[in-house]
Amino acid sequence: MKIAIIRLSALGDIIQTAVVLQFIKKYVNNASIDWFVDVRFKNILEKHHYIDNLYALPLKDKKYKECFNILKNAKKNNYDLVIDFQGLIKSAFVSKMLSKNNFGFDKNSLKEDFASIFYKHKLNCSYDENVFKRYFSLMNFALNLNLDFTLIYQKEAIFDNKKLEYLKLNEKNILFYTGSSQANKNYPKEKILKLCKLILSTYEKINIFFAWGSEDERQNAQYICSNIQSKRMYILDKLSLQDLIKLSNTMNLIIGNDSGTTHLAFAQNIASITIFGATPSKRNALTTKINKTIDANIQINNAKRLDKNDFCITNIDENDIFKIVKELL
Repeated sequence: MKIAIIRLSALGDIIQTAVVLQFIKKYVNNASIDWFVDVRFKNILEKHHYIDNLYALPLKDKKYKECFNILKNAKKNNYDLVIDFQGLIKSAFVSKMLSKNNFGFDKNSLKEDFASIFYKHKLNCSYDENVFKRYFSLMNFALNLNLDFTLIYQKEAIFDNKKLEYLKLNEKNILFYTGSSQANKNYPKEKILKLCKLILSTYEKINIFFAWGSEDERQNAQYICSNIQSKRMYILDKLSLQDLIKLSNTMNLIIGNDSGTTHLAFAQNIASITIFGATPSKRNALTTKINKTIDANIQINNAKRLDKNDFCITNIDENDIFKIVKELL
């Protein structure tokens, strides 16, 4: 069966969607999977053992003619079905170009409800439902499966388990990532500094690493490290997405905001703490014995309309995060 998956962006959403790959390959006979992604994020999926062909579309760069030619050629693959896990107008249109036999969420289940007109088959699943349950439900719907969602708690690592070779350390290693896609999702650098002090004063054999993807994130890491000046703190060079996977595999604990890095920890079955503010933790993450969340204890009733001016994440006490650190270490 030839299957096309549409998930164009963003990094964390791509990582979360990739969980379905292992279940499709295991429970669908002779499944061949092609994935369509925005070119900015292709590196996270390159050479994935469950993806047969990866198509990178320069949509963000507005190279529409190039995108059209890529899709026109891909249509010749004669897909048995196409699944749009993203549910935006642009992703729904891509799915429609690839095959008439396409699957997506209905208008009541989408942030951009107009996208539903492009789907032949439509699933009703609340937009406020946990994203993993949404993806699992759409997979079951499209492939006529009846898999129990709890299988996700027995998942294998989504990406390979290679480690970053130059980080061969015997101590415990913690990775901090200070950024995210939105300013109000970022835990204050001043509180991360206090948290790092608590960790270093409690654990003698521990290393703290900072990864970053933008200049602001690098400067945040520099602020924290310069105000502590410990030989056990490191600011890493900017990493490719493949090296970010390898780095994550080297860590004992990953701490960050609602972003791709903490979602990657869950994907790889690595201990993590995800800090939530004005985004709903119950929708955007799953908790396990090693994957924990902490939030600002506010009621978020509608995930479609989040307040980007709500900085309630700043109210989270670093001591409460440290309690979880001690639990996981």
